[in-house]
Amino acid sequence: MFGYVSFAQLSDAIRGRLYEIPADVDLIVGIPRSGMVPAYQIGLFLNRLVCDIDSFIADGTIGHGHTRKLAVELTSLRQARHLLLVDDSIASGSSMQKALAGVRESGYTGRVSTCAAIVAPSHKRSVDVSFITLPQPRLFEWNAFHHACVENACFDLDGVLCVDPTTHDNDDGPRYEKFLANARPLFRPTLRIGHIVSARLEKYRTLTEDWLAAHNISYGKLHLVDLPSKAERIRLGAHCSHKIRLYRETHASMFYESDLGQAREIATGSGKPVLCIADMTMVMPGAANVAATAKSALWKLRAPLGLAKGWVKQQLRSSRTPVSGS
Repeated sequence: MFGYVSFAQLSDAIRGRLYEIPADVDLIVGIPRSGMVPAYQIGLFLNRLVCDIDSFIADGTIGHGHTRKLAVELTSLRQARHLLLVDDSIASGSSMQKALAGVRESGYTGRVSTCAAIVAPSHKRSVDVSFITLPQPRLFEWNAFHHACVENACFDLDGVLCVDPTTHDNDDGPRYEKFLANARPLFRPTLRIGHIVSARLEKYRTLTEDWLAAHNISYGKLHLVDLPSKAERIRLGAHCSHKIRLYRETHASMFYESDLGQAREIATGSGKPVLCIADMTMVMPGAANVAATAKSALWKLRAPLGLAKGWVKQQLRSSRTPVSGS
């Protein structure tokens, strides 16, 4: 089971624990690429200048907008007296140590504080500042399509790998065939996808395979619905049952689904997590049931409204992958 952090969760965690960052930090230095995500969030919250580690070591030029004045003005990067060295997470700690060594080898003599936005419990003391404590394995919104779990995952097609067809295009005929041949790509995983599990019909297999090849999307197996028509698929409600069955049979560890309603149904039916692309949230098994129970509690508890709302929020939070503060 993967722990999961979205952009929104990361931003909330940083904003809620800005007090962890030493007040005299005057430069935020990110470790590319992923470390730039929290680095820029921190820099914007604190109104500090942000640069990447290579620019700092090379003592490169400073660039920033002119909409608002920075809290700390620097004429050169090396003028900073206290920098915050930021990465998105720590696994082994080697990236942070390499970056820290590079800063010292560059001749910088000022103070350096280290920050990993997300840490495993065992690495919490490896850095000076952290915002989220989450054990491995874990998945982040910014690496979800490039993580090793892709190779043992099921992927929906429309709304994930390509855009969804419009109602006009989705005629189960010539317009739909034109859409399949020319659909605009959406997300492109950099690793080989384990299984593509789509509610498209088998009669469109060749068009689908040709599109995947044209866009260099590598995959293990393509699973389509073996029914004669869109109308029959709708009549049988085959969208989710097809996806649930294959999620179970393939023993995949993750399902990437475009639609929130289907994501909830797949998670409940399979007993496994589903990453919903619509809002980039992790839907956990039983989440829909917890949400319904929480809603009914507002009517049954007859407690003060604030208490009832707090209970609802607590239950909804527990239905998704937990993200704990440091």
